[in-house]
Amino acid sequence: MSEFFTVVKEFENLIEKFEFKQPKKLWYSHLVALTKHIEDIYYCHVIARVYKHDGSLQTTMWVGPVDRPDDGLGNLSANIKIDIGYTQTLDEDFFRNCEKKIIHLIAGGTLASLVAASKKELADPSVRNRRYDVYTAHFLPFFRRILDTTDNDTKVLKNKAKCEAIIEQELSNLQGETKVFFDKLGLKAAKEMIWELCYIHSL
Repeated sequence: MSEFFTVVKEFENLIEKFEFKQPKKLWYSHLVALTKHIEDIYYCHVIARVYKHDGSLQTTMWVGPVDRPDDGLGNLSANIKIDIGYTQTLDEDFFRNCEKKIIHLIAGGTLASLVAASKKELADPSVRNRRYDVYTAHFLPFFRRILDTTDNDTKVLKNKAKCEAIIEQELSNLQGETKVFFDKLGLKAAKEMIWELCYIHSL
């Protein structure tokens, strides 16, 4: 994992000057993500990848409603992707140059435009699929319920054990279609997926 902390160091301006956070508990062995809360449920994610099989490097930026910053973002049309950079050659300045491009985009007001577009996509999706139906009907409302139950206490939301206990309690109070959905999903998966959203929101 130490190599990924080296990658993160290349984005220190985003962290120190633009308040991007590091959701380390959601990192993969080939991927690190930085996350910035923009407004309400909307976030900006910067995802940096190091592909070990061929040494290629990639940086993408996403703007959309709260979601785990990984390959699943593309399944919801409200998550809007910008390709920042990709290289298959050794370039020690690659991630630093990607950071510079992202800063230019932020300084140019791009985040506000992307949030506006994301809101429209969430309300009226260009692609309405199973992911959209599940996210808007079950995950997002239940996530908001947990925020209300915890009074948006970031210490509770970040603490997996405490937060999952609250999630489990609230799951037991569900009725109707949402109860049926989460019962089919299973308690373990439901707690994990909702806590991930809470963890991002707590940063």
